[in-house]
Amino acid sequence: MKRWTVINITLRFICSVIVLLLAISASFASDKKGVGLANLQAPERIAALNVAWYYTWKPQPIEGAPIEKFVPMIWGGKRLDAEIAVMRANSKVPILLGFNEPNKVDQSNMSVQKAIREWARLEPLADRLGSPAPAGVLGPWFERFYHEVRKKKLKVDFMAVHLYSPPDPQKFLAKIDAVYEKYRIPIWITEFAVADWEAKNKSGSNCYSEEEVLVFMRAVLPELEKRSYIERYAWFGAGNYSLRHEEVRTSRLFEKDGTLTPLGRFYSEFQ
Repeated sequence: MKRWTVINITLRFICSVIVLLLAISASFASDKKGVGLANLQAPERIAALNVAWYYTWKPQPIEGAPIEKFVPMIWGGKRLDAEIAVMRANSKVPILLGFNEPNKVDQSNMSVQKAIREWARLEPLADRLGSPAPAGVLGPWFERFYHEVRKKKLKVDFMAVHLYSPPDPQKFLAKIDAVYEKYRIPIWITEFAVADWEAKNKSGSNCYSEEEVLVFMRAVLPELEKRSYIERYAWFGAGNYSLRHEEVRTSRLFEKDGTLTPLGRFYSEFQ
């Protein structure tokens, strides 16, 4: 056999192996990893983070981002009627997220009674419906809401959770496990990050370094993948909010110029 023939066969074999390895890698990519991004003109950030899904805290997707990755939300509050009108104007969606932090006056600000009254309007809009995501995952708002859901046999297919914490993986995971043990329904962590609330309250500097946050993320993400009750998760830090607010500054995924931080690179590459 001629030398060049052998070389060509070898090169073709190597290329085939590379293609196979890439296909295998893609098949093992996380279908849980996602992100929230309010900027509807930033499709490049969705691509940069290599996520399986995203949401915008709105019924509208990001222009130019893959529509099949989008999960709409009814944020609630004063926007409720307009958001429901947007959803009704389109076909029924596979998944819909419910009200955003209804127990906070600066968010959707809805009592349990109002949320329950309005819930029937959301049920026909999606095949699967995620719960409201209150601030404080084990607080009284969701406890009362879910009691009414069960009593009235309303539709809640999974629980949406917001959880900000110090960079302590064990405490974070223990709290998530406690939420599941209490409610025994699948969980989507739609917001989580390391936060220093004292920096917000006292207008000081964030006491947690970017290195501490990265160590936290490295420990937590594999554990979220292992837990079958965690269906999806979305790190909070893809938008400009984390640049403007000191309490979550070290959890940001992007720099001011739009390049990935070291934390963002790890999140992007994690599978």
